[in-house]
Amino acid sequence: MREFEVLQKVKHENIVKLLAIEEEQEGRGKVIVMELCTGGSLFNLLDDPENSYGLHEDEWLLVLSHLSAGMNHLRDNNLVHRDLKPGNIMKFIKDDGNIVYKLTDFGAAARELEDDQQFVSLYGTEEYLHPDMYERAVLRKTVGKTFGATVDLWSIGVTLYHVATGNLPFRPFGGRRNKETMYHITTKKSSGVISGVQTSENGPIQWSRELPNSCLLSAGIKKHITPLLAGLLEVNPQKRWTFERFFSQVTWILDKKKLHIYFMNKLTPHRIYLDRTEGLDTFKTILSEQTEISPDNDMIILFGENELSHYVQDSTPGTEFPDTNPSKPIVLFNKNNNNIFIGMEKEVPTFPTISNLVSVENDATLAKSACAVGYCYKRKIDSYTQCLNIMNASIEMLSEVVKIRLKNQIHFFVSTHEINIKLSKEPFSKNPPNDDDSSYQSLQSLVLDEEEGLKNLKNQFAELYPAVEQLNRRFVKDDQLKKEWQEVTREFPPEVLTAANKANTYVTKLKESWQHLLRDRASRTLTYNDEQFHILEKIKMQETIKVLVELLQKESEPALVNQMEGLADWYKMAQTTFIQAEILFKDIAVFKENIRHFSESLKLSQDRYLEKMVSLVEEAETIKINNMKKRRNRDEVWGILRENTRLIEQFGQLATIANSSTGSDQNAAEILAKIEQLSS
Repeated sequence: MREFEVLQKVKHENIVKLLAIEEEQEGRGKVIVMELCTGGSLFNLLDDPENSYGLHEDEWLLVLSHLSAGMNHLRDNNLVHRDLKPGNIMKFIKDDGNIVYKLTDFGAAARELEDDQQFVSLYGTEEYLHPDMYERAVLRKTVGKTFGATVDLWSIGVTLYHVATGNLPFRPFGGRRNKETMYHITTKKSSGVISGVQTSENGPIQWSRELPNSCLLSAGIKKHITPLLAGLLEVNPQKRWTFERFFSQVTWILDKKKLHIYFMNKLTPHRIYLDRTEGLDTFKTILSEQTEISPDNDMIILFGENELSHYVQDSTPGTEFPDTNPSKPIVLFNKNNNNIFIGMEKEVPTFPTISNLVSVENDATLAKSACAVGYCYKRKIDSYTQCLNIMNASIEMLSEVVKIRLKNQIHFFVSTHEINIKLSKEPFSKNPPNDDDSSYQSLQSLVLDEEEGLKNLKNQFAELYPAVEQLNRRFVKDDQLKKEWQEVTREFPPEVLTAANKANTYVTKLKESWQHLLRDRASRTLTYNDEQFHILEKIKMQETIKVLVELLQKESEPALVNQMEGLADWYKMAQTTFIQAEILFKDIAVFKENIRHFSESLKLSQDRYLEKMVSLVEEAETIKINNMKKRRNRDEVWGILRENTRLIEQFGQLATIANSSTGSDQNAAEILAKIEQLSS
């Protein structure tokens, strides 16, 4: 009756639903009707050869999320499960295909318990039991200990480790039979240790504070979940985590933004998790930790058809970075190192030898092992195929970024060149009349000073423009980078890109053979015909293994190495081009800064020039014209004023290039209009 009561009390998406409680027709008892979870249990998933090394990262995070949510609901209702394990976590597949993991089996183990309450009754599965409960329930030692709700935390830790790696964290030689060693491993381990394995009878314990390299989780997520596992698998009561800390840590992990990165110099995928408080600097620092590239000046970070800095500012929260996936990652090149090679890879296990002798027990075990290795081969081939595709995409990205940069500089230079042409077609200043008037002399001095400044800018322009034009012609107009890559990959066999599909077909055949041998083991004895089919399945497995090995070693791997060598040659040219362009852009930045200074100086000269012109205009209004000479002098004054005021407008056009104010242009136009009025 306890399970009825518990199920009636809890209603949550991550707990198996109670649909009805009915009486048996014969009146012997009650029957619980619960929702059907067609995906089986988490234990069934881990028993699948595909998951022999643990679940994929995204699936593991889904389990973490749903397990935490279900346990949080139990704690809200003051319930302790006491038998948490993969077999009691069900996989429910919704109508839309989404997966929900649900807690189940609230039988004798589950009970109501406040946070500060204790219990003494013993339930649970021994590999997942807290050491204190293991001591009493398995070793049958009489101890006066009571247990709190936190015993579920240990079971959660063991379960999460099992799901992440495909193995239990604490494994004595001989398994369950070696109970004393099991207890020794769990109670004598140091804080922070998350696994202890004994590989030989009475042998030493191999302790580890890290998840094994064989698991399918990235370094990015391991960084966050290893402390979580260490906290859950803590024996010391003073250091033991609480549920509140566990739920808080899980929320903190799940709220992070997951970013996929592909490091082209080592052809390795990476994942980084950022939260709202972390931005571009933190992203680069973490990326540097994973790739050993300086975060300051050595990174070329691309996304889409531009640099990442086009989408992300220094102040952008990590959770607002662009969405990525394994097929569309952020791409990283080392700007100062053009070496391309295949970085550290997970070793692919060796296929077991399939014996010609018939042994229904051993054959099924070997077949499962072979199938598990087959999935390792498939994942390796998948990663090679993905790498080939990302290589092509990264070439497009880097080529496009170089083009965009050069186009922007060409646009700037064209604008500057047009203004230079306009200024060159006109004399910079009309000579004022031979007059000793200091006003005219000071006007001439102002104009000559700015003429010298403009001359210096023209010289700088003349030095920079040819280099920019050359790069523009080669890499924008002629698209040299893309053409070079097309030449490199001209003989690349396109069928290599289908290797992933082939690998999937072959590993499916291995799985079918394993399932056949598994059925034979269940029947224990085989008829003659069944034995012949049994032998045939083993032969099929041997042939499939050969094909799978050849697919990796003779097709996928050589194709990757060949294209990697092509990428290495291509990147030498691309890196040189990128650095040349970057050096040129620095020179252009200096040129722009000089224009800005010239513009500021020009603005001051304009203001002084206009002040003097206003003074001259006012003086001209009071002139009394008595003879033709004075009339002629006055006409010359008007001509000077008109011409030099027009030059102010030309100054303004040049100043616009440096994004300076055009207010003086408007003033100049007003002065010019005034002059026209006075001269008429």
